[in-house]
Amino acid sequence: SNVQAAIGSAQLERLDESVVRKRRMGSRYTELLALTPGLQLPLAKTDYAESIYWVYGVVLKDEVPFDAIEAVKRLKKLGIATRHFFYPMHLQPVFQKMGLFRNVRLPVSERLAQRGFYLPSGLALTESQIEQVADAVRKICHEDR
Repeated sequence: SNVQAAIGSAQLERLDESVVRKRRMGSRYTELLALTPGLQLPLAKTDYAESIYWVYGVVLKDEVPFDAIEAVKRLKKLGIATRHFFYPMHLQPVFQKMGLFRNVRLPVSERLAQRGFYLPSGLALTESQIEQVADAVRKICHEDR
C-alpha cells in the first residue's frame, strides 16, 4: 500500500545509521558474553559477509543441560523477553499436515531450533539494557553447573 511504501522509504533513509547501531549492539553483546561457558555466539564476519546483527542469536552448546525453550523461560523470570529460533521448515505444522517432508531428518537445523534463541536487539535498546540482558544470560548459563 502507499502507507507501507512511505514507511519503507523513510526507513531506507536511515538504513546506514541503523546498520551502524546494530553492529555496535552486536559487538557489545559479543564483548559481554565472550567468556560465557556453554554459549556459541554469532560470527561478526566470514570470508564472504559481515553481520549487521539484524538479530543477535546465540546457541546453547550441548554441555548446557537445558534447551532454548527452558532458557527463554529462565530469562523471562529475570525480566528479559527473548524468543527461540525459528523451527525448521520440515517441522512446520502446516507442511506436516500437507504430508510434506515425511521421514526427513535435518539434524543441524533441528539442533539449532532446539538450542538457539534471540536476545533483544531492537534499535531503541540502551547500553544498560544490553548489559542487563548479558548479565541475565551469563546467570542462566552458570545455573545447573
